[in-house]
Amino acid sequence: MSRQYRDWRDHLVRSIEDHMPANESYTVLHTASMVGLFSCIFVKTSSRSRIGSLHAVEIKRGMGGLHGNKVGEFSIPIFLWWFIHSSDLSQGALIVRFRFDDSSICLVNCHLAAGQTQTMHRNNDIAAILESSTLPAEHDSTLCSNLFVGGGDGSMVLDHEICILNGDLNYRIDTMSRDVVLKAIQNNNLLKLLERDQLLVSRKKNPAFGLKAFVESPITFHPTYKYDIGSSVYDSSEKHRAPAWCDRILYRGPGKIKQMDYRRHELKISDHRPVTGNFKLRVKSIIPAQREKVWQQCQQRFEVVRLKVEQEAKYEIE
Repeated sequence: MSRQYRDWRDHLVRSIEDHMPANESYTVLHTASMVGLFSCIFVKTSSRSRIGSLHAVEIKRGMGGLHGNKVGEFSIPIFLWWFIHSSDLSQGALIVRFRFDDSSICLVNCHLAAGQTQTMHRNNDIAAILESSTLPAEHDSTLCSNLFVGGGDGSMVLDHEICILNGDLNYRIDTMSRDVVLKAIQNNNLLKLLERDQLLVSRKKNPAFGLKAFVESPITFHPTYKYDIGSSVYDSSEKHRAPAWCDRILYRGPGKIKQMDYRRHELKISDHRPVTGNFKLRVKSIIPAQREKVWQQCQQRFEVVRLKVEQEAKYEIE
């Protein structure tokens, strides 16, 4: 980890210590960095013993992904901090997965291809991230059925019960001039802009788009990119980039995750405005003895039904 990211981590630790009640302390669970991507995960100290099987991977997409992928293994209410500094080398994702009680959680911090016309490239980045089998697979069939969904073994993002994917996804607003976009923002006509948002259009019209499996809460804030640093003025450089919702948070886990809020913050130290999401997660705890008892009862009931159907079929034949 570079000195820059160590400083960020230490600043976050101090901020949490200063602002959280003494009886609600938090501990750093995991940090990871990849050129311009940085992830820092905090967990309530009282809940740390409930977390295990933590694994992390990085998927590099910039420069054709020539740097390869790395896999790391670590034995160890959650705060997540994501930092992104744009560069071609930072394109890709930092993926962290762990078990909380008997539920699997996967967190994906992304930086996708930049550029107004690069929607297909971004969609391909998402496909590569979601379809890669870079996480360690679980070979115990019982653990797989306990922790993962869709018959998965935990090697892919979508195998996990709860997923949160976010970052600088770089999706832009299509077929509108910068002046039209600025006027719509001034009039707070966000619906007009969202109808042309590349991510939302891809989810609606592209049946193979990877993020169709995710949910995004309604966007009610102004585009988060691109600002003159230190001001509230959208890009006044020679490029005059049109504003866009580059910074997004999506999630997956029917019945297991609920987003409580989705908003931007007016920090002016970057050309992006940061976005946050607040979630409630439902995790499960398995009691093996009780589950075995219920399983035996189900087996017995199934056998009764099977014999009944078999007997009825015999009578019909006769």
